[in-house]
Amino acid sequence: MIEIIENQNRLIGSPQAIEELSKKESARVLVLSDSHGNSEIFKNIVMQYGPGCDAIAFCGDGSSDLAHLLEEAETSEEIRSAISPVIAYVQGNCDPSTYKILPKKSISSKMPPHQVLTAAGKNIYICHGHNENVNFTLYPLTMRADAEYCKIALYGHTHLPYFTTESEHNVKILNPGSCNRPRGNYPPSFAILTITPAVVDAAFIQIDEPYSHNPSFKLFNPIF
Repeated sequence: MIEIIENQNRLIGSPQAIEELSKKESARVLVLSDSHGNSEIFKNIVMQYGPGCDAIAFCGDGSSDLAHLLEEAETSEEIRSAISPVIAYVQGNCDPSTYKILPKKSISSKMPPHQVLTAAGKNIYICHGHNENVNFTLYPLTMRADAEYCKIALYGHTHLPYFTTESEHNVKILNPGSCNRPRGNYPPSFAILTITPAVVDAAFIQIDEPYSHNPSFKLFNPIF
């Protein structure tokens, strides 16, 4: 269960949960992006997969969907119990530059353009990707991740699921796809990132009937 507090580093969760996540032997991170106003599918994903994950990373374009979920969690024990203990979020190009994810508790209304989350001893660089020019190249993303001492980078923006290892700096790069507006003939999707001492891997999950009250989820293997 999450403690809905925003810290100075803009991570949401108790300081204890954030520290515990950084020191875990292994961790699972629910990675979402580009929900673009579909707060219902955002909530359905978290309700289904949040309890089995140690953190949530939201890569932008749907700040209102995250805010709506946390607002509901203030009065719903069921929702609050489903949300992973730590949340990292960033501003997308379609998000306002000033938006209070936690209206009553926010330290600042300015959304972070990027974020660093530490899970199982590994630093994760999180961004939306528009500032890193990901529509054309992943090189700036890799350089910024490396500059922040991160060997994992998460991004959105393209609405295309993608997972690779950048060989020069050995950075794992993951885009979960869009959970609401997919492109490239892909289904709506998100990902679960698994981090162990030996392996960093990602599983993609597609969403069937994302606009229904009871969407279904299943694993899929996108072709990059």
